[in-house]
Amino acid sequence: MTLRFSPSSLFYTGVFLMSGLLMALQIVQSRIFSVTTWYHISFLVIGVAMFGLTLGALKIHRGNEAEQRKNYAREMAELSFRFAVGIIVGLIGQLALPVVSDDLRVTVVALPIVAAMTLPAYYFAGAVLSLAITRAPFPAARTYGVDLLGAAAGCLFALFMMNIFDAPSVIMMFALLALAALRCFGKLKGTLPLIVAGIIVYGIALNLLSPRPVIYPIWNKKRDFYQADLSYDRWNSISRIIIQRESRDGRPYLWGPSPKLPASMKTSWYELLIDGEAGTPINRWLGDRGKELHILDYDVTTIAYSLPGLKSSGIIGLGGGRDVLSSLHAGVKSVTALDVNNIQVSVLSKTEPFKSYANIGTRKDVRLINSEARSWFASNPDTFDLIQMSLVDTWAATGAGAFALSENGLYTVEAWSTFLSHLNPGGALTVSRWYMKDAHSEGERLVSLTMGALFKTGVKEPKKHIYVATANRIMTMVLSRDPFTKEQLDALDKRAKEMAFNVLISPRKEVAGTELAEILNTKSREELEALAARSEYDISPPTDRRPFFFNQVRMGNPALVWRLATQTGLSAMIGHAHAIANLYIIMLFSFLMVVFAIVYPLRSELNAGNKFVKAGTAWFVLIGLGFMLLEIALMQRISVYLGHPAYGLGIVLFSLVLSTGCGSLLSDAFPLKTNRNRIMWALGTALAIVMSVFFIDAAISAFSGAGLFVRALICVSVTAPLGLLMGYGFPTGMEMARQAHTKSTAWFWGINGAAGVMGSSLAIAINIGAGIDRSMFISALCYALLAIAGNRPERKA
Repeated sequence: MTLRFSPSSLFYTGVFLMSGLLMALQIVQSRIFSVTTWYHISFLVIGVAMFGLTLGALKIHRGNEAEQRKNYAREMAELSFRFAVGIIVGLIGQLALPVVSDDLRVTVVALPIVAAMTLPAYYFAGAVLSLAITRAPFPAARTYGVDLLGAAAGCLFALFMMNIFDAPSVIMMFALLALAALRCFGKLKGTLPLIVAGIIVYGIALNLLSPRPVIYPIWNKKRDFYQADLSYDRWNSISRIIIQRESRDGRPYLWGPSPKLPASMKTSWYELLIDGEAGTPINRWLGDRGKELHILDYDVTTIAYSLPGLKSSGIIGLGGGRDVLSSLHAGVKSVTALDVNNIQVSVLSKTEPFKSYANIGTRKDVRLINSEARSWFASNPDTFDLIQMSLVDTWAATGAGAFALSENGLYTVEAWSTFLSHLNPGGALTVSRWYMKDAHSEGERLVSLTMGALFKTGVKEPKKHIYVATANRIMTMVLSRDPFTKEQLDALDKRAKEMAFNVLISPRKEVAGTELAEILNTKSREELEALAARSEYDISPPTDRRPFFFNQVRMGNPALVWRLATQTGLSAMIGHAHAIANLYIIMLFSFLMVVFAIVYPLRSELNAGNKFVKAGTAWFVLIGLGFMLLEIALMQRISVYLGHPAYGLGIVLFSLVLSTGCGSLLSDAFPLKTNRNRIMWALGTALAIVMSVFFIDAAISAFSGAGLFVRALICVSVTAPLGLLMGYGFPTGMEMARQAHTKSTAWFWGINGAAGVMGSSLAIAINIGAGIDRSMFISALCYALLAIAGNRPERKA
């Protein structure tokens, strides 16, 4: 018996697949960009996708409508094939081309090339979906609903697939599914689709059947890694973990080595790398707590373990397990190590040879827990004598500005207040960061964050709680819950003297004449913020509303940005400036693409003499900017709550796409026909966005200790109502255009896409420079202004 499907069933299945693949592709490409480039450049995918989709839709709107309606199935099949090929072209660009460089000129050339190779897939997908909605003989509302359901499913599908397969293989699977979608629309002549499918299947088989992937990113940031040099390679939705071959009896892997480190000391270790740069050692340990681990005493990151009476410790960021060894060496009886990345926990507890090599995964006095640190602390009553967070990145990443545009929920006043609340009496939080004695570094921001957290917990004299020692390029801060006792200070000073560590800050030492001294001498949060406002760099204590600890070069100071970005040398500020300069470049290219590929070609369709065209242009610019500003703001705010940007991207896209689609469908059943209705909707949407700023804070506070699934539901409960309201914007504008000036439809479609492209990079700039809540307030303003743009449109004669 042969199964037969109706034309409509095949058509809707194809639309569902195409829209799902389109959304999933953005998420997985962002993951690969996070490996091959610095994290901030991965946001480029959203802008490229918006640009390509807009161009594809405009191609259909400017084509021969009669021919398109007649041959819609054949055209959709051909475009679906090109979409599949475009996916592979984009993958080749991502895997083979080095994008980042110390030389900005190289970035200026390489970045547009990779963006151009990524663009075609979105262009062809945009054309397919535009044909489906506007030219196919099926109900547009139903097609649009299937489109949005597919897009929402694609968000979850991407996260699911990345936790099973490596990202390049997932991309190739998407291309194969695009060829399957092709068959839902028709069958192409010739054998080319079969040849392409065979090549893709071969590539997938090579990756999945080989011990380690054969198709993988050659360039990880500025370094090239080949499988012959690796002992381990695995991906998930938040990282790519590689482990290089063992370094036997070599120089010890220490972050801040003491100048007294004996040259004769040798150790063996593997280096574990997260996304190609964030490196951490897996030390060989046979089980001797004493002599075998004595070498760790020479690292300034372990100075807090000299504190007397330590019985329990909490480690934030398991890495390769070195901080666990530091705890065991200090005689700690109970060690709890947390890591948001399940691969790192698995490597040390289940995967040979690393499990036996590190020898910590099966110990009864050690707990290795796969969990995001803030939510775990919020949901568990456990308290500790010491909580350690050492260098949750690398100098290479910091020096290149890798995280300068990325939010981080571990370095905020709210996060540290949570950590401090889980310390036993006399307990301490110790954090190590990068420090340059002769240059501005992360030290000032770290001490400012420390002061902000102490002020929040009600401490009146913060200086009695802070001890800082430095060695090499590392600053280790020991923050005591209670004022340091004489016994504790004696122990810290003794270790510092033995190892020739430099004591930078201590209750026993007067600090003067530096910006650090000014920070330490502030008496309140208000004084601290006032000092930060006067500083050339951003040294304000990061908060959950502005969680950009790793960015200190001010976005609004282009002269300083370019001065630093053109310098060379070891400085975190130079890296931060490079990140900001890259954002400037992305914004410039976005503007040029919008002007020359959308606005200029459509200028002939803009009837300046028609009053509605001006009001309509304002309408579609405002909804494009307003939507994108809110989307990026929600992604970055929710990423802090969920614990990783990948979760923020997937959950926000899923909920916004689904709810916006529902809003669009509701607009067909309950249209905004009158000025009064449009004004009420615009003002109501603006008010809802403003209220969501405060609701998010309350919800996050109330459910901070919930599991990932519950936290994701909380995020959906915030974003879905906003999406439902915003979903009215585009169809309402198109209906006004149909009534007032039909010929300008293509112009409105294009200008809306242009606003979205510009909004993606603009949102990041506002979030960093002013705060995530400011982006949301500006988004609300955009929607409020629609009350003017949508008032009394000119009617068609």
